[in-house]
Amino acid sequence: MSELMKPHNESKSTKVVAWCVILFGIVLGIAFILSYGKVETRNDNLDIIQVWSTEMITIGLFIIFNGLLFGYLLLKISSILSHLENNKNSSDKI
Repeated sequence: MSELMKPHNESKSTKVVAWCVILFGIVLGIAFILSYGKVETRNDNLDIIQVWSTEMITIGLFIIFNGLLFGYLLLKISSILSHLENNKNSSDKI
């Protein structure tokens, strides 16, 4: 119990959340494409066939892009917080 606890940094927490959002967006987009990407349709002989739907694949890619974009914005916020924390620590030492 005599461990020295490191102080909690908001920038590190935001960075972890950002990477979780990025990974969650990628996994969710791939899962969406794999589960809803194939649709059933009929060919010229009126047989039922499965084809990849471009609309569903596009939606899945937009889900991935949304996760990447939101995660990137959170990483930038984390960078700004880290910069502000470093400035605060350097001004406290003076």
